[in-house]
Amino acid sequence: MKGISPLLAAVLLIAVTVAIATLVMGWVSTTVRTTQTTVSNKTVEAVDCSSAGLVIDDVYIASTGTTAPARAIVRNSGYIDGLTLISAQFYNSTGGNFTTTTSLGDLSKGQIATLAFTVSVGSCPTNFGEVIVTTSDCGGISAVFDRTPHC
Repeated sequence: MKGISPLLAAVLLIAVTVAIATLVMGWVSTTVRTTQTTVSNKTVEAVDCSSAGLVIDDVYIASTGTTAPARAIVRNSGYIDGLTLISAQFYNSTGGNFTTTTSLGDLSKGQIATLAFTVSVGSCPTNFGEVIVTTSDCGGISAVFDRTPHC
């Protein structure tokens, strides 16, 4: 039996190596391009979200007793335009939870919104717990007001 000549073997080995290298390079190039796009999108989102902010400036409770009107003053303190409010909860010290009666929406940069609640606070400020407002943006930015409200 005779084998193939060493010259032909070397040429075939180089041709197979170049073909495999071309396939692998195409796959690596596509993977790197896809990963770069994904990382770029997440970086832009992370930078935008780092400048997002929500603040509850103050809470006002009109009276005490079984039901009382209350207001929370909420402000978009960040640099993202259009934070979407999805939840606003008022808690008294006994664990009572009251949802806002105001329809929630978007807050532009610097915009202030007044959220209305009908709450049960036996003695203000003693029975006040906290107010929590949450957005759907940037993983749910939220603000908590647990200081003394205006009674």
